[in-house]
Amino acid sequence: MNDGDQNEGAARAGDPSGARRPFGVVVASAVDGFRTLVRQQVELAKLEVTEAASIRAQGAGMMTAAGVVALYAVAFVAAALAAGLAVVMPTWAAILIVAVVLGVVAGLLVLIGRRRVRTAPTAGERTRETLKEDARWAKQQIAR
Repeated sequence: MNDGDQNEGAARAGDPSGARRPFGVVVASAVDGFRTLVRQQVELAKLEVTEAASIRAQGAGMMTAAGVVALYAVAFVAAALAAGLAVVMPTWAAILIVAVVLGVVAGLLVLIGRRRVRTAPTAGERTRETLKEDARWAKQQIAR
């Protein structure tokens, strides 16, 4: 093969007209494409894991805040409300009513935080989709 044949083969490598490309050009192109693809997939996976962890951390933070709010509520609001209700009913009944109301509030906060944790996107959704797209692209490139 002389230099003219090599130049002609290199010109055909980028030619979308359907001309056959030399095997060496195809292999080099595939290796370069695969290397780039792997790097991009690793970066995407890192981003997805970081995003999912961040959203779950926010949900866990909300659940922690619910616990703190519940503790403060029990300590301050319960005492004030129970004292107010104790004027018109027995003290034990006033304390029980206040405890039930505050328990409902704490339960709602836990449910909201739990929903936030469960609805976080799973790691790898976008990675799987792009891998499928990349596989289709690679098949098309090989079929040329």
